[in-house]
Amino acid sequence: WPRLARVLGRVAALSGWAERVSTPDLGYGVACGVYKEMSYAAVVAEVARERGAMRVTRLWCAHDCGMMVNPDQVRAQVEGNLVWGVGMALSEELTLADGTIAQSSFADYAVPRFSDVPLMEIELVEEGDPATGAGETAIVAAAPAITNAIAAMTGAPVTRLPYAASA
Repeated sequence: WPRLARVLGRVAALSGWAERVSTPDLGYGVACGVYKEMSYAAVVAEVARERGAMRVTRLWCAHDCGMMVNPDQVRAQVEGNLVWGVGMALSEELTLADGTIAQSSFADYAVPRFSDVPLMEIELVEEGDPATGAGETAIVAAAPAITNAIAAMTGAPVTRLPYAASA
């Protein structure tokens, strides 16, 4: 898995991973993954405890989908995936009421708002590999990096998502 190792090394350098130390109020987590056996992503998350709640304050991502025709569009796709990961980790949840899904619109469903979007640094990795598609690649590592940061802060693994609902 040389491409997976490459994005992991790149995100470690981009985020200064070697110097990051988690405390009870600020945690760092890392995760990486492969999307549809063809595209690669690695994410480092910084999560702060603010007034008893967890808040993602920074995300770093290295993303490798091979050759890119439109890097700006790939970057936008990665940004969307990272925000989706914030929601998966901290807020998005479907509940049942009387045998049906209780959330009937975005007004009832806690998607991340602009105020929830952290600072993001994204490195698009293109090393001559054929195009494999950007799709939802970064989602495979976003929520796991966030929950790993929470685990580093709290000393306990995250076993249920969204974390806010189970904290």
